[in-house]
Amino acid sequence: MRGQRAFNGYWWEDPTRVMLFFILPLYALISTELLGDPKAIGQVYFDSFYAFAGALFLIVVMAVSYFGRTLTPTVTQVPVEISRWVLDALFVLSLIGYLTMMSGVIAHPALILSFFDGNANAYDLLEVKGRIAGISTLTQVAVAYVPLYFYVFRQPERGITRYKIYLLVLLGLALLRSFIFAERLALIEVVIPLVLMFLKFRRSHRPSRILMLGPYAAIVPLVGFFIANEYNRSWASYYINVYNNIFEFAIDRLGLYYSTALNNGAGILKILGWGVGEPVFTFDWLFRFPVLGDFLLARPDFNADYLVFLSNNADPEFNNPSGIFVHFYEWGWFGLFVAAFIGWVFSRSYSGWRNGNGFWCCAHPVLMVSLFEILRVPILFSGRNFVSIAMLLIVFCFCRTRPVRQTRTVASQC
Repeated sequence: MRGQRAFNGYWWEDPTRVMLFFILPLYALISTELLGDPKAIGQVYFDSFYAFAGALFLIVVMAVSYFGRTLTPTVTQVPVEISRWVLDALFVLSLIGYLTMMSGVIAHPALILSFFDGNANAYDLLEVKGRIAGISTLTQVAVAYVPLYFYVFRQPERGITRYKIYLLVLLGLALLRSFIFAERLALIEVVIPLVLMFLKFRRSHRPSRILMLGPYAAIVPLVGFFIANEYNRSWASYYINVYNNIFEFAIDRLGLYYSTALNNGAGILKILGWGVGEPVFTFDWLFRFPVLGDFLLARPDFNADYLVFLSNNADPEFNNPSGIFVHFYEWGWFGLFVAAFIGWVFSRSYSGWRNGNGFWCCAHPVLMVSLFEILRVPILFSGRNFVSIAMLLIVFCFCRTRPVRQTRTVASQC
């Protein structure tokens, strides 16, 4: 029975159970804090009404993700083969993106040395960050590489191969990016797919008690990573004089990232209104599309009210709007249809993850990042997410070869 349980996967692979056992309890905890008397937030907009609206949005996502899925294995659906050269191409594309993004840092090596010495901060490095529309965003191809690597090599490779080296290089670049540009999300985007795909194709038939804890087990490593990430960025230069110790600092700051995001989202609705915003979050992927995005954003006052709100009412260091209330800002109560669509996407991805669809098998871990971060940032429809999913779609539509030989356990192979 334990072996079969491990074979079927851990509870946190399922979006419905992630919502029920992790996201909603976390939302309730943060809401309780905001409805109390949070000392660290100057202006609290979040009240019981917004707590209800946010919970309703999450419940709709959870309900649709549950009722919309199909977990019956499709016997005739077999995995398709993806040539290894695709991994070479994805690595080259992602490397081009990283070289473009880090071109300014590469041109000023003394600046990065100053950063690690504590004499420069992430904001200094952001000023020399390379940005070329359509090129620098190729860094997100690395997010597609991670699940595709495990799909292509469903059986482990022996020895050191260039594809393993590619994987390590991309992980290292994401780690470096999280430090020098303060983009912790960049590392989360590759780590979550790596963990999910590794467990799917490399796990034993006996479940791990630690892994059964899922995201709760990740809290301690997350705090440790946050400490390492913030040490030179803010702790050594300022917050060492504010907090008693670095652990108190890390826990308090991590909590603020989530509580301020929900509070900012409520503030947008309270000050700007419901259903009055430009659809910049739902169609972020479209607005960031090369050439077309520039045309759509050409109007001088585009999204001006939202930008003014952030400037006047949000802390520059805590200006995330969460992935919930922004859809009410764009569509009013029709934002619940966006929640239903999100739930439908996760129902499809989890069904494909379990039933043997190659595309969904690789896309599901990528999409799960947006679910784990839904309280903090709206990234499901973001341009960065679009690049990763679009690349996987292109690979499975145009780069597949002959199907592998059909086996009796299709669902276990993906």
